[in-house]
Amino acid sequence: MPQLEFGHQLNYRPLLVETGGRKELTIPPPVIEVTFLHSGLTTSDFAIIDSGSTFSLFSREIADELGIAVLQGRTQKLTTLGGPILVYGHEVTIKIVPNFQYKTEILFSEYPIPRNLLGHNGFLNQMAIALRSKFGLIYLNPEA
Repeated sequence: MPQLEFGHQLNYRPLLVETGGRKELTIPPPVIEVTFLHSGLTTSDFAIIDSGSTFSLFSREIADELGIAVLQGRTQKLTTLGGPILVYGHEVTIKIVPNFQYKTEILFSEYPIPRNLLGHNGFLNQMAIALRSKFGLIYLNPEA
């Protein structure tokens, strides 16, 4: 049986969720920090690794911090559990682990979204990943 080797081990990050006007930390899903680079600007935020998402979807605030004109991107309509949303694709460089960054298309929402998602296109198709939820551990190995 083939074995996978992972060069990076990360801990789940707590996720701050607002419910009923109160902010509280939830039992952490597989959340990691993502750094974005675009036109000489850099910003970071947290995102859930979501194997059920086709695309990587991030909040407009990140695009604004990178100087990206969201509405000028490639338009796409997504169907989500909360209903359809219109999003805009832009090519950015992302960095997940030290010494590994790559250009990919990220979708940005025009309006605020409850959480950022790392899906198949732009993330899972670039990494070998293993999750050990019981221990809150994420294992990553870039597949460049």
